[in-house]
Amino acid sequence: MPFMHSGIRLLAAGLLLQIGSTVFSQDSIPVQIDGKSIFIQPIKEFITLKVAQTTDQENFSVHTDDTKYRINPNTSSITTISANYSFISLSFRFAPSFLPGNRDNSEKGKTRSGGMALNFYLDHWLQELSYHRTKGYYLENTSDFNPGWQEGDAYFQIPDLYYRNFQGMTAYKFNRNFSLNALATQSERQLKSAGSFIPQFLYRYYIIDDRTRLINPNQSSQRSNNLELLVGAGYYYNLVLKRNFYVAMGITPGAGMLFMNLTTRNGSGDKIRTRQQDPIFRIDSRAGIGYNGERFFGGLYATAFAASYKQENAQVVNGNARIVFKLFVGYRIPAPSVIKEKVANLTNRLNKTLKR
Repeated sequence: MPFMHSGIRLLAAGLLLQIGSTVFSQDSIPVQIDGKSIFIQPIKEFITLKVAQTTDQENFSVHTDDTKYRINPNTSSITTISANYSFISLSFRFAPSFLPGNRDNSEKGKTRSGGMALNFYLDHWLQELSYHRTKGYYLENTSDFNPGWQEGDAYFQIPDLYYRNFQGMTAYKFNRNFSLNALATQSERQLKSAGSFIPQFLYRYYIIDDRTRLINPNQSSQRSNNLELLVGAGYYYNLVLKRNFYVAMGITPGAGMLFMNLTTRNGSGDKIRTRQQDPIFRIDSRAGIGYNGERFFGGLYATAFAASYKQENAQVVNGNARIVFKLFVGYRIPAPSVIKEKVANLTNRLNKTLKR
């Protein structure tokens, strides 16, 4: 399982980063001196607008003893536009067809992709909610099944393969000197280096549905409804080089269960339904560099991701392993007074609720 081997290497590297960052961590210094934070500068008067270009797109890998399938969408680049104020972040994602890597439809078929996310970054708590969908995939290793295939030929295409993902994550930040907002939404600035242990609970429901039209009884298609529940524990560190420049790193290994309902359809109209539950393992390792000034900010992040599970009562291993890059730039504009008042009232209510 090459994706698990890469995950093990990521884990080892991440542990070294964690040990190093712990040595240089300043978590023991008081959070406030003379009523002012020496670690975090909130940016309460501005709305943060950001545009990002990322390679984050869902692909699939299925391994058996004799066969391997690598199924990818025809979108090498995703655009994300987001607006952040205080602890609230709203973003939308789409795949512009005019960008290189998104428009070779004759070879890889047409892919449509989009989604949105709503995130809340509180003092200690992090809550992320997102939805995205993709239609249209192709078999990346077509040459394994067609010996005559050459570069430039059309790949085997699955235009009616749909993927829909509903995902949430709840996490807790132990060290309040460490700012998640400085890395995720840029609605704060990290003034001094800090790190934090962050346990998290990841939950997602996703559907993979091959809606290819079946024209004879020998053809078949499948739909899987999946519920994934994982618990992870990670460590993140933000190394501030100067007042505006930083290097961020972190790792989160996790484990949980995957509950799957699988429906197999044939051309005669018959359906076979099966259920299974399998243990699943996942690891995320992240690193990035950035500039976070008073108004302008930008950065480049990389996330190495690996997950796998073995199907119940079968020799089939499903996996997903990739490296995602994200390049972003943004600018802060003054927030209207009506937004300040609304968010301030909401913040007070949330703080009272969490203190109960």
